[in-house]
Amino acid sequence: MGGRARWRVTKPLRERIAAGHPWVYDRALEAPKGIAVGELTTLVDERGPIATALADPNSPIRARILDRDPDAACDGTWAAARAEAAAARRARDPLLVGCTGKRLIHGEGDACPGLVVDQYADTAVIVFDGAAAAAFWRARIDDVLAGLERGGADLAHVWLRGERRDRAHAEALRGNPPAEIVIAEDEARFGVDVRAGQKTGFFLDQRENRRTIRRHAAGITVLNLFSYTGGFSLQAALGGATRVTSVDIAAPAIAALEKNLELSGLDPSAHERVAIDAFEFLTRARAQGRRWDLVILDPPSFAPSERAKPAALRAYERLATAALSVVEPGGRFAFASCSSHVAEADLLNTLPAAHAGCELRVRLTAGAGSDHPVLPAFPEGRYLKFLFFDVG
Repeated sequence: MGGRARWRVTKPLRERIAAGHPWVYDRALEAPKGIAVGELTTLVDERGPIATALADPNSPIRARILDRDPDAACDGTWAAARAEAAAARRARDPLLVGCTGKRLIHGEGDACPGLVVDQYADTAVIVFDGAAAAAFWRARIDDVLAGLERGGADLAHVWLRGERRDRAHAEALRGNPPAEIVIAEDEARFGVDVRAGQKTGFFLDQRENRRTIRRHAAGITVLNLFSYTGGFSLQAALGGATRVTSVDIAAPAIAALEKNLELSGLDPSAHERVAIDAFEFLTRARAQGRRWDLVILDPPSFAPSERAKPAALRAYERLATAALSVVEPGGRFAFASCSSHVAEADLLNTLPAAHAGCELRVRLTAGAGSDHPVLPAFPEGRYLKFLFFDVG
């Protein structure tokens, strides 16, 4: 495009970008002289133009590939087409049948770098990944919404959360989203706080893994650590668990879990709810000789950066050791990580010391649900890991 800044790539990334990798890091680009946050640029190398990118000079991810066409307009029409295609994929996804909470746009996985749009019933929640994404997508958000609706999404309300972890600038773009929205996930019902809840209000990415827990829960006792509002807990109860214990340090999350049991028509007397630190709970449980047939360990991200990874792996090992100590012999163990800097192999490597005295066998490995697609050339996009073991 005429007048667009050209930004030179200093490493041989042409083939990698052509294969679909959407990020270029700071060490692979010339200094961003005069290039502004959120500016459209044309990436070039010694062979000429490569792609159209979104510039973020203040981030380690200096450029996000918007289009492999160096002359792409990346205007409102372009944005609407990307959104429509993403929504249409959800509309024809059989794994989303019976679910009124879903991710409509999953950033790079839907060729919309830095943009997340989740749908809860008739309400959309929008989050931008960083200042550059906020600058670019905010100017095209009406086109994005129009594209989503053409793709089959029915949106009466739209709540813009803004940049991740910044709720100070949240606003309603359409309608007036209610304080709580009740969504369906098969027979489970969850109240979602789209304004103040974690992520965009709920952990939509664990949907298929919750269904896995349900399929394995009949007739057994279940311990759900870091339960939040009870996603795994409710599905375990619906699967026929005889008793479920849910542990979360946040008392409001436990209170919300209790309400979700009621919304789902589940007997609260078969459900133990504990607002306490997970390590402290496990220490007390071991002292009391308590054990469960299935233990679920789904902690928050411990590695927000590559620098934090060694400490994160030590924390995962401590948690896994403690959790495995309360699994009944012959039981099962579910272990999840949402740390993008921690690979599946890293997570598995935390376990050898943890399972002294017992044998672990992997029953399955999984990631996020089908509405959180991952590009084959972009392994960094597979942030969620879910491992399910038999414990011998």
